[in-house]
Amino acid sequence: MTLPLNAKLFTTALTDSSLTINSSDGICAITVYNTTSTAGSVTGDQQIQSTTSSAISIGENESYNVTIPSSKQVIDGLTITAPSGCTLNITAIR
Repeated sequence: MTLPLNAKLFTTALTDSSLTINSSDGICAITVYNTTSTAGSVTGDQQIQSTTSSAISIGENESYNVTIPSSKQVIDGLTITAPSGCTLNITAIR
């Protein structure tokens, strides 16, 4: 992946909390990695036809990645949840 010279990184370890990524955050790529045996999840906020988004579980040593192929678009409406006992390492590119 080739990044523009002005790409900025965001990193955090999310524990017993949630983080919602909206378009105003300017995130074009994100990786979520679970370091614990307690599952975390990611959930979109969109609906396709009659099917609403539902949580995708991220188990121990699993990762979830989203990359937007166009530099003119950003991720919007993604909630990352780390319940009690779960730590999700997050790296995002702005």
